[in-house]
Amino acid sequence: MATATLKDKTRMNKRLLQEMPFYGVNFISQFSNNLDGRLPTKKQLDRLTSIYDLDLFGLNNDSEIHPQPVRCKYYSPHSFDQLKNRLNNSKFSLFHNNVRSLKKNLDNLQTHLLDELHYNFSVIGVTETRINQTEISDFNPALQNYNFEYVPTPQAAGGVGMYIDNALNYTIIEKCTNEAFQALWIEIIQPKHANIICGVIYRQHNSPERFQAYFEETIEKLSASGKTIYVMGDFNINLLRCCSCNFAQDFLLSLQSFNLTPTIDKPTRVHKDSATLIDNIFSNNVDSSILSGNIVSDISDHYSQFCITCSDIGVNNSESQTKLSRDYSNFSEVKFNTELSQLDLSDIKKLEAFPG
Repeated sequence: MATATLKDKTRMNKRLLQEMPFYGVNFISQFSNNLDGRLPTKKQLDRLTSIYDLDLFGLNNDSEIHPQPVRCKYYSPHSFDQLKNRLNNSKFSLFHNNVRSLKKNLDNLQTHLLDELHYNFSVIGVTETRINQTEISDFNPALQNYNFEYVPTPQAAGGVGMYIDNALNYTIIEKCTNEAFQALWIEIIQPKHANIICGVIYRQHNSPERFQAYFEETIEKLSASGKTIYVMGDFNINLLRCCSCNFAQDFLLSLQSFNLTPTIDKPTRVHKDSATLIDNIFSNNVDSSILSGNIVSDISDHYSQFCITCSDIGVNNSESQTKLSRDYSNFSEVKFNTELSQLDLSDIKKLEAFPG
């Protein structure tokens, strides 16, 4: 019998820990959870540069568009869990994460959404799924109470997916995949409210001109409908470099031209020597009541982004939205205590990077 690797032990211990009745309750938030000195603290994150600090929207001097600044914040899963108790769950909401392989990190994504955030997002976008035409048959990417749509990648990296609340009716507008980018667009059908267009995009590290042409053509076509548009993803264009990078400047000018406002204004990928704003959720319909931010997670080396809007959503039935919960009807205390006594809890890593 092969010896289990440290990674296997950590995964096994983490899954077993999730069976504990009080898993997800943030007892440790009262202590410093910045045990790993390489992880940024909340104060360090809050000091990072915002796109509005650079006055980047002044680049287009001829534009009559003056977007309302949307100031996002950094959240731990615990602080978001506290925040959502004050939120109206009938509002349209979006969540995005670059998962760096959905097959590898699906369990982490489920834990993040179900056990940590406890919020029923209307649409969940995932990028760099690394799903190709053959790999999708190797695993089940389902999330409970969501329909899954995806666009495969022809490359080793890339690919996009979208989880849509199964209480919503929608149609697929377009799926596009090539060596430069992958994109998925849907229209959410609402009998009592205006329809909403939602997209998720991943841009590869090549052919920025090809992506720019596609983005402008697609947004121009969708904007002509007069509908609210939300587009999320990993664009691999650092908006904080607009003053020194022509591609970043062109992309920002395109956003301005179509009245698309970034709801995320601070870095989404933070390392020891770099902080880049490459992930975002853009919209042509924002106001001061919109709520957005980065959530520090351990799904990948990208933070999660969320946007809770002021737009009402209409479900396709009269029932209230499904609430997620855990079923402990088959819980065995004897089996649990036996397995718990065999755990090496020192292998379990902290899930949060800074105090709530």
